[in-house]
Amino acid sequence: MKITDTIAAISSAAGNSGIGIIRVSGDEAIEVVDKIFRPANKNKKLANVESHTVHYGHIMDGDKTLDQVLVIVMKNPHSYTGEDTVEIDCHGGMLILKKVLDLVLKNGARTAEPGEFTKRAFLNGRIDLSQAEAVMDLINSKNDFALNSSIEQLKGGVSDAIKDIRKDIIYHIAFIESALDDPEHISRNLVGMLVEYSRMAENYRLKNEKQADFELIKNEIAKRDFTKFNFTTRSKQDITGDKSNLYKRY
Repeated sequence: MKITDTIAAISSAAGNSGIGIIRVSGDEAIEVVDKIFRPANKNKKLANVESHTVHYGHIMDGDKTLDQVLVIVMKNPHSYTGEDTVEIDCHGGMLILKKVLDLVLKNGARTAEPGEFTKRAFLNGRIDLSQAEAVMDLINSKNDFALNSSIEQLKGGVSDAIKDIRKDIIYHIAFIESALDDPEHISRNLVGMLVEYSRMAENYRLKNEKQADFELIKNEIAKRDFTKFNFTTRSKQDITGDKSNLYKRY
């Protein structure tokens, strides 16, 4: 999915502060900011600078200077959104930020929808859905546990754990399919392992449905001895301590 329009928004918190940030992202982000930015080196054009560089200058509305700023240029695909991105570091007064944003919009950008920068990062393949969800969790963290959990998820910890579990399940599905043709191929550990995956995933989902820690599931599974599964009585007692019939829930 190719997104071609250019979006802009105030990315810093509302209210007066020392610094305010306006983020511009899209195919024409650099061109839009170039129209209103006058660098200290008057021969410099943002279109010609290297990626991930910072430039000092002024935001101009015609001949009128709006603010003294630093402009950060990040060219695709090495930016948060995976697109050409420019961040304008202004002084943090709300009036200044609004005027600079209005000028950016007047020169070709449109107002970004809530969460649209992260949405574009997801659509452009920079982050997966789990990491996209972690962004808001990180911003809203109220304690160290929530902060550390969100950071791990943003780094891809949950995604990597899910990929490993998926790989294991696909591997064992191959045994199931082969067993349909030849029962001797079925692994005696297979049924017990699948039961344990299901039970543990459900338990963790119920505890924290939104942020199930699949790495913990894997660690727990690694500790279990599935060779004790009793195929004769069809009981899962040896694995879970539950005497109920194996096929009652699974």
